[in-house]
Amino acid sequence: MDCCEFREKYSDFADGLLDDEAELRARRHLSLCAPCRRFDAAFRRGVSALRDLPRVEVSRSFGDRLGRRVRHELVVRALAVNPAWGAVAAVLVMVTVGFVTWDLVELRAARRAAAAAAASTMQPLARNAATPSLRLDTLRFLPPAQGFHPFDPMLLVADTNPAPGGGGTMRFDVPAVWGGR
Repeated sequence: MDCCEFREKYSDFADGLLDDEAELRARRHLSLCAPCRRFDAAFRRGVSALRDLPRVEVSRSFGDRLGRRVRHELVVRALAVNPAWGAVAAVLVMVTVGFVTWDLVELRAARRAAAAAAASTMQPLARNAATPSLRLDTLRFLPPAQGFHPFDPMLLVADTNPAPGGGGTMRFDVPAVWGGR
């Protein structure tokens, strides 16, 4: 056994918890190593000095006073507000608002770009073709067929009295707020 191993196992050696073989090796090391003998002697003198101290007796009311003090400290700490937490919360709110705003701006920009691309690919009507028209009193608004997204400006409009040879449901790109009914 070397000094490092002796010091690692010293606590168990001093408490008498080592098995017979390990204790024999520790005692052999102590007989051969002067620094470890000094360490053992200092430890045993310290333990002896602590055991010789008089016992400290607490008053009968100590437990009650300690309980009240602990409860008081818990309440005080629970109520204490660190000013830095307010600043941290404000920064987090500002960052969150910034990200949401940025996302909305990017969404609108993407929709504008898609609408511009769609508009540039549309074919003009022939000069002699009849311009389609709808009467507002024959229209009813329907919820989007594929679910609803609160920032989706598309509405479905159904013509209740479609023109012969066409009609039905048309999709309009108009700003709208949908109530969900």
